[in-house]
Amino acid sequence: MSTITALSLFALITMTIITFEIIYTYAARGFGFGFSSNRPQVELSKFETRMKRILQNHTESAAYVVPTLAAVHLSGLSGANIELAALLLIAGRAAYALLYFTGVPFIRIPAFSLASLSTLYLAVSVLIDTLG
Repeated sequence: MSTITALSLFALITMTIITFEIIYTYAARGFGFGFSSNRPQVELSKFETRMKRILQNHTESAAYVVPTLAAVHLSGLSGANIELAALLLIAGRAAYALLYFTGVPFIRIPAFSLASLSTLYLAVSVLIDTLG
């Protein structure tokens, strides 16, 4: 998978998470809650808490995933290892989001690790290419 494709898919995952949270909020709380600027303080369900946490985690991961993918693309790095790392990064982030939504506690750690290690591989590859 090219890094541009990976960036596009990362954006699509982000938009899907946000859209799902918005739709669920409207369905659970009603349209009045969604359109109100003075929303009452409500206690979140376990599922709503998980939705907020996955969005927060995904947003935090964007701080290192997006610059890394951009750096790989701008440096012109390519090859089977780079494409595999980009694919594993996206697959790991997508799996992590789905597993977090479903509330599966332990299996999501390997998905998170897969995405993180793939990002690390890409960052180190850019660093080695830049220094070498």
